[in-house]
Amino acid sequence: MSQIFPTEWHAQPAWALEDEAARVVIVPSLGAKIVSIYDKRLSFEWLVGPQRPLQPVIYGSSFVAQDMSGWDEMFPTINACDYPLPGEYAGGFLPDHGEVWSLPWQVESQEAAGLVLRVDGVALPYCLRRRAALVSPGVLLLEYQLENTGIAPFAYLWAAHPQYFAGEQPAIVTHESATQVVNVLPGEVWGAAGERYPWPHPRSKDGRLWELERIRSADNHDCRKFYLPPESPIPWAALVNQHLGCSLRMEWSPAELPYFGIWVDEGTYNPQAVVALEPSNGYYDSLDVAIRNRRVSIIEGGTRHAWSLVVRLGA
Repeated sequence: MSQIFPTEWHAQPAWALEDEAARVVIVPSLGAKIVSIYDKRLSFEWLVGPQRPLQPVIYGSSFVAQDMSGWDEMFPTINACDYPLPGEYAGGFLPDHGEVWSLPWQVESQEAAGLVLRVDGVALPYCLRRRAALVSPGVLLLEYQLENTGIAPFAYLWAAHPQYFAGEQPAIVTHESATQVVNVLPGEVWGAAGERYPWPHPRSKDGRLWELERIRSADNHDCRKFYLPPESPIPWAALVNQHLGCSLRMEWSPAELPYFGIWVDEGTYNPQAVVALEPSNGYYDSLDVAIRNRRVSIIEGGTRHAWSLVVRLGA
């Protein structure tokens, strides 16, 4: 049986969700950051802890200047940009990695049915809610509801950004339909943004054969970001820690979240090797790019959108 109770995390007020298999810790004041997904059965923490001293987060801050821990929500963009569509929101600045990660969220309820947090928009008129609940042993359900509290419609992009610990070199496992990836970060190794490669064993521009399902150590000081092709949605992706014999699997509806990104940081921004599995409703990282790609969500004034995500700990 699961329980929800107040706790602390690095002297920050927090909430814990716990059952016989898992413990999840959430800090409302830090953008509702999920700071711990702990497998009690194997004594294993999936999320990286703070890599720098915690500091007050100022709205519009650079994301990579912060403590680089845990799971943050990316909304209504990932890369900073000006709101690109005409109308009353045109030209409004959307900060780095969106704005909700740098805003305090409010606790609406903390009952047995789950912990409900909410945040109100600054750059755009909205209320975003997230309900977190352990619905069965080791299974975390995250339910999101977005309400446009204004009159005019607006476009948005949401993506999960969990920085999973990759020091044990877990393997990325994807649904069998994933056979290609699209490069997002232009550079010498992977070429221009938009170039496609076979998944998971491509050759990069310098002729190296890669095992993209593997994360190397932070000593490589490298990073990469790929999306699956937008015409190839998948319903799940997982990390498998072969040393400990445990796994973490993220599941979602492709109708709600049709796009999927993989971020790997091998010591470029985070001093520990991390991997982020990022289901999303926009393609890809910048809202203006997603709008140009015509792969973005638009919510009408006074209406609501909803989506959900399951995180399943297992063997």
